[in-house]
Amino acid sequence: MCARIFTKKELELREMAKDLKEKHGCIALKMGTEVEDCSFEYIDWVSKLMEGILPIVVKIGGPEARNDIRQLTDRIGVQGLIAPMVETPYGLKKFVSALRDIVPPDRRGEMIKGINAETVTCYRNFDAILSIPEAEELNQVTIGRDDLSESIGKKVDDPEVMSMAREITRKAQAKGILVSVGGGITPSNAKRILSEIKPDKINSRHVVIGVDRSPDISESFRKALAFESALIELEVLSLNQRINSLNRRTETLKKRMAAV
Repeated sequence: MCARIFTKKELELREMAKDLKEKHGCIALKMGTEVEDCSFEYIDWVSKLMEGILPIVVKIGGPEARNDIRQLTDRIGVQGLIAPMVETPYGLKKFVSALRDIVPPDRRGEMIKGINAETVTCYRNFDAILSIPEAEELNQVTIGRDDLSESIGKKVDDPEVMSMAREITRKAQAKGILVSVGGGITPSNAKRILSEIKPDKINSRHVVIGVDRSPDISESFRKALAFESALIELEVLSLNQRINSLNRRTETLKKRMAAV
């Protein structure tokens, strides 16, 4: 198999990713087919771009998004899956059932398997969610503070939201489940998130930082946001190049039709 040839811009982004990993505690990139609206093609491109540097974790379209699970594990080979909107034990059962039906046991044992805790309903049902046997399959809970705060009509840094996130974190960690917190995090409030909620990881839309691997969480998050911006800029550049290529092909076809 031929080695992949990266463009200059792709190589620059790979160097940024290496710096994030080695100096700032980045442990994964997070994509999503749900609210993030990432296509399989885009996730595959990012996965290949980050090969040998960072694992890719993807938030799927729902607890039982079987096509997402199959495409992401079989075709693309991502290292983790997160199910959104798991608000009840039943939702967790549906997610775990889909995983067990599609992903072989040895592969499943190596993956990050998480749920999003992102509504007040999930918060109220969290003890029940963790009490069922299927919860033993989980090794991560991601707290989406944006949606969690909206579900109770509060601001993302409201004391009630912080208290809910802290309680979810404590209960998950007591079960040996790692917790990542995202939503409304900035370099200026990252330290407060760590001190008050005490998660194992914090995440932006696409970058996951391991708390214990970051020498300065504020600076790490600043670097994470810079990387995320560069990733989006490269995506736009690639998209524009494809659009220009399609436009040129369209013009060629029009000329050929006119010549008939």
